[in-house]
Amino acid sequence: MPAEPLTLEQSSAVASAAALLEQGRASEAANALAPIIRDGCSHPDPLMIYSVACEQLGWINEAFEACRRAVEASPERADLWGALGRMLYENGQAAKGAELLERAVAVDPGNSELWYNLALAANDAGDRKRGMEAMAKAVESRPNWAMALGGLGFLQEQAGELEAAEASLKRAIEIDPSLASARHGLTVTLRRLDKLDEALSVSGGAAAAETRLVRAHILADSGSPDAPEAYKAILSERPDLLDGHNSFARLMPQIGRGGEALDTYRAALAVQPSAELYDSALASALAIGDPEAAERWTSEAESRFGAAPHLTLFRGLAARTRGDTDAALAMIEPLADAGFAAAMAQCAETALILHDFDRAERHALAATRAIPYDQSAWAVLTIVWRIKDDPREQWLADYERLVMPIDIEPPSGAKAEFMAACSKELHALHNMSHHPPDQSLREGTQTRGQLFDRRSPMIHALAAQVRRQVEQRIAALPSDPTHPFLARNSRKADFIGSWSVRLRSGGYHVSHIHQEGWLSSALYVELPDAIVQAGRTAAANQPSEGALTFGVPSSVFGLDLSPRRIERPEVGRLVIFPSYFWHGTMPFVSESPRLTIAFDMVPRG
Repeated sequence: MPAEPLTLEQSSAVASAAALLEQGRASEAANALAPIIRDGCSHPDPLMIYSVACEQLGWINEAFEACRRAVEASPERADLWGALGRMLYENGQAAKGAELLERAVAVDPGNSELWYNLALAANDAGDRKRGMEAMAKAVESRPNWAMALGGLGFLQEQAGELEAAEASLKRAIEIDPSLASARHGLTVTLRRLDKLDEALSVSGGAAAAETRLVRAHILADSGSPDAPEAYKAILSERPDLLDGHNSFARLMPQIGRGGEALDTYRAALAVQPSAELYDSALASALAIGDPEAAERWTSEAESRFGAAPHLTLFRGLAARTRGDTDAALAMIEPLADAGFAAAMAQCAETALILHDFDRAERHALAATRAIPYDQSAWAVLTIVWRIKDDPREQWLADYERLVMPIDIEPPSGAKAEFMAACSKELHALHNMSHHPPDQSLREGTQTRGQLFDRRSPMIHALAAQVRRQVEQRIAALPSDPTHPFLARNSRKADFIGSWSVRLRSGGYHVSHIHQEGWLSSALYVELPDAIVQAGRTAAANQPSEGALTFGVPSSVFGLDLSPRRIERPEVGRLVIFPSYFWHGTMPFVSESPRLTIAFDMVPRG
């Protein structure tokens, strides 16, 4: 039933409230309509003006209720469904908001604003496909709306449709050069497309700190000497940008300025000492090997925010890093015994350093129950069970079966020519002077970012071929629902990290594991003749120069164990293995570098 017409007095109040709202006087507008609303008026005009005024004042419940009553009174009006759906979405109820916005566009399918809001709500609710469809409808309804084009570009970039995103975002900026969100989105997209010079041009002069941070990342990716100052400038303005501090801390040691790695954290903590910033600073301090900074910041965080298990864990890890392992265990073990899952594997590692194998085993097993995919706990067990001569070592670390060499078939041409061409591309990406402080390599460099995400046709072809052959190999593995590696094997896998390492003479990898992966790797792209010849002449059970060894734990544990398996490098050979396998390489002497690609994968589905 249509709402009753407004009286002259009500119409006058509505007109007055609308004018007040137009002038930015939301409180007066709400007060002008409050008597009408309290009297039970069901006409949508005063209800919606009152709803908008309440929303501007932050009276969300009143705004919802007035809008709901308006919809109830006039369900044929798309704008009312749209307003209620938008409010629900903007106040944390994205799925419900999307549902009401679907009703709105069904009533008025030509309304671009309704489609735009539906796109935001659907995407936020997790339905990215519908979000992109709705945003495309918004653009179709209003082709020159820069905001919708920018939104479409953002969704396309998120979906990996980078060329389409680039076109949408460029069109948005062409229409409205001041649209900061589109400029940011285009900067991100161009970076992902490896169009670094164009990305720097687009982001030049950007006001948004987030865009300038992406610009700093691009400068760092390019090896530009301007990157450190770019990070400092942004972080002095926006000390809350944790990604910036983290990136700066890891960049500086790679360019030979490790003493400055924590400078931005120090400056930021002096002006904005938030709990999140302390946590990030502590993680970075430990990653670059500065236990003194970690202990100092732990004390500061505890004095500001109170004691907390994760801060005690940080303090224990700092003590362990500076060599006081007994003190570390005294701090970490009570956390593990109390069920703090993050401490369990760390406690196992600490006990292993002290050669308390029973204690290490107990905590490692507890960690595997609490966090079954924790690679470090299983890595501890490979060593403890070996030392105890426990038959479970063979079950867990079946090096003969689970270290899997694969000769990569070149996507095109002969293997030698293809790998030589890959080598040329990879050398151009090695623009750092030192190794990352938190990685395994010594005397060499590692590329930044995700190697397999680069737009090089050659690297893409290589990545696709690697995936095909890896999936063929893991499809042949046996099933074992109790095994931490085999039980997760879905026969399909996705890359979660990929990079290249270039070692110079004397270079090697310390023995390590890959905590984030399920399956890890080494692909040999370029090798000095000395490594190849040494591998061909070495005794079967003796590691040769540049060889990949398995089963030797990190030197931090102080255990003199021989390799369980040795793999001799060959150009074009890929070696894959469970990420919890201890692995490292032997040093080599040569004027030529050792160039590899490595990646981590996790099961798909």
